[in-house]
Amino acid sequence: MDAKIERLAVALAEAWRNFTTIALPEAADAPASRAEAYAVQDRLNELLGERVVGWKVGAAIEAVQRLEGHDGPIPGRLFASRLFHAPAAVPGARFAGHKVECEFGFRLTCDLPVRRPRFTVETIAEALTFHPAIELAGSRYVPGTGSRPPRTHDAIADNGGGGAFVFGPAVREWREIDFDRLPIEPRIDGGAPIRVYQGDLRRNPVTIAAELVNDLAARGVALRMGDYLSTGSLTLPTPIGRGQTFVARFGELAALKVTLG
Repeated sequence: MDAKIERLAVALAEAWRNFTTIALPEAADAPASRAEAYAVQDRLNELLGERVVGWKVGAAIEAVQRLEGHDGPIPGRLFASRLFHAPAAVPGARFAGHKVECEFGFRLTCDLPVRRPRFTVETIAEALTFHPAIELAGSRYVPGTGSRPPRTHDAIADNGGGGAFVFGPAVREWREIDFDRLPIEPRIDGGAPIRVYQGDLRRNPVTIAAELVNDLAARGVALRMGDYLSTGSLTLPTPIGRGQTFVARFGELAALKVTLG
């Protein structure tokens, strides 16, 4: 194991384990490629020893990559200890400084082993149930630290900038949903609606899920029946404080609620 990768993975694991933060590493101590970033994330997972219950991906849309300065998608694992079901009360002390956002999620109805050729979008669609979802996204890096801005590789190393996930109930008859036009109405404590992404900031989530599955397969990662997948933010990531409640309405399908305790 490369010493640089081990040092960063150990530091990130400590921050994940204790719900704390670290300084952004200097360029010489940071992952310099996707391969190095994945190595840090994989080692972080080994050190945590958490049960993995699925995967998330951020910046899966080119317009978002341009907007946020990323060079491609940002995958990360979903851990059992940080997965909740709506309506949920999430421990506020653990997720201070996190931002809340709506997502389209799925759950696998069968195993998806590593294989060639690549899975098609239709094959993946047949293996999914749909779940509206909420992410509490965060970072283990203290904002403004280090002598450089954070990069895509930093986020990948930090398990994709994850935090907690809240999944709503399954929508089994979902194949006719128009995801491009499904209305979403998110509010905190009944306040003004939060910005919802539309147009080139929204993309078919099944296509994103298929890309995520195939990218994981290329890394030798198989998925199991029951694993969750989440496909990126649909709304402006918005700070939420302790004692506040976020409610998101996904058209007529579901209304999800999460309170930061």
